Amino acid sequence: MKQLTIFTPTYNRGYILGQAYESLKNQSDKNFIWIIVDDGSTDNTEELVQKWKEDKIIKIEYIKQENQGKHIAHNTAVLNCKTEYLLILDSDDFLNKEAVKILNKEAKRISDLQNISGIIGNR
Repeated sequence: MKQLTIFTPTYNRGYILGQAYESLKNQSDKNFIWIIVDDGSTDNTEELVQKWKEDKIIKIEYIKQENQGKHIAHNTAVLNCKTEYLLILDSDDFLNKEAVKILNKEAKRISDLQNISGIIGNR
């Protein structure tokens, strides 16, 4: 079972979202789910995501909603997250290829701790 969800809010960011996808498909550990919440884009975002889903390189869940703002997209992601941990990756961000491996390793290490609301790490 996957224990990490990576969440990306997006709105008309098809021109840059591929950078995030490339970084995720190149992860050394693909034990994660990528939730993309599309906040009413009118560009080619939906078509891009559908193509990436068909590639089946990583697990992608795509949610398109009426434009309501980034804060509502965050709420949508939390409501749809089925894993223990959630990482926010903005549409213009990317991760180095070992990021998921490190996050999953640290999640196992701290799993005995309780009442954690967030984890912050150095760049």
